[in-house]
Amino acid sequence: MKTKFFNTSLALLLAGMLISGCAASITAQAPVPVPTEDGPITYQTFYDDLSPYGTWIDYPGYGHVWHPGMGSGFRPYATGGHWVYSGEGWAWASDYSWGWAPFHYGRWIYDDAYGWLWVPGYTWSPAWVTWGYVDNYYCWAPLMPGVSVTAGFGSYMPHSIYWNMVERGHIYDRNVTTYVQHTEVVNNIQNRITIINNYNHTNINNHYYSTGPQVNEVQKYTNVHINTVNIREVNKNNITINNNRNTINNNTVVNNNTNNSRNTTINNNNSNNRNTTVINNNRNTRINTNTTVNTNNNEMRVYRPAVQQPQTTRQQPQPKEFRQVPANSIRPVRSASDHPMGQRQEQVDNINHLPRGNTQRATPPRDSGRRGR
Repeated sequence: MKTKFFNTSLALLLAGMLISGCAASITAQAPVPVPTEDGPITYQTFYDDLSPYGTWIDYPGYGHVWHPGMGSGFRPYATGGHWVYSGEGWAWASDYSWGWAPFHYGRWIYDDAYGWLWVPGYTWSPAWVTWGYVDNYYCWAPLMPGVSVTAGFGSYMPHSIYWNMVERGHIYDRNVTTYVQHTEVVNNIQNRITIINNYNHTNINNHYYSTGPQVNEVQKYTNVHINTVNIREVNKNNITINNNRNTINNNTVVNNNTNNSRNTTINNNNSNNRNTTVINNNRNTRINTNTTVNTNNNEMRVYRPAVQQPQTTRQQPQPKEFRQVPANSIRPVRSASDHPMGQRQEQVDNINHLPRGNTQRATPPRDSGRRGR
């Protein structure tokens, strides 16, 4: 009897161990959950991500603004990038690893004492610019803070220092920067610019923005077929790099082949550092870790998170380090009556000599744009 009871108990024990082992095996082999997409960000992300590449300044009237450390020759939407035509309008594809923010959120203002300053904003668009044309030139200018793209937007005319002009046949060139006209040319004809009144609205906040010239019109001047790229949203930490191209290490590499070939040139370095950029003057061979244009697949991969308003955050965002501008030293260029000296090294020096700001007295952030229509 005891032997029978022992055998029965042993059998139950072994069965329990077998079931337990199977459960453990199943648990061990369960798939790891796929990471979710990035959630909303705050201005703190702008402050932290851009700090290594420029200087944050507490600027009277606009809060914290950012000056890119690219030297006195930098111009927004003209330096280090080119235009692509997307399903949402003409989009600026930046060569800079930080380009995901200043060319798609917020506005730019030119101060004759400090140069180009980016004012953060809450809404993404392909480019916050106004478009126009004059003679044989296409023209575009960064929008200033507070300019509302509305039904009466066509009457808005930026100061000449904001305008970039290229001959119409070069608007789609990969190296469009080299065709931007000198200040003298712009000054002579900017008062005859006709604003292009083509608009679309953003997915978030329903803000209106200028989409630029019609693609069929542009093709008449470029004499090439322009593919429409689809904008594809991607996770910040899971940027997928085109299989035809590879990233490199921390330094920026420039390929001096200046033709506009559609062929792909492969760089054989294989590092996946997030802060790297590869620049190549062939249109299909530029890598940006936050904006990747793959014209073979007709897509533009972008990181465009929603940006939370300050009142929805527990802690007021602010840069860890910034400079302080005295109110009596600012010289923002806003109207035709302003007469700036133009971009020069003195502006960089002025920023470097500004006193460091007091984090307890910093100006709170504000939205750089206004709601359209």
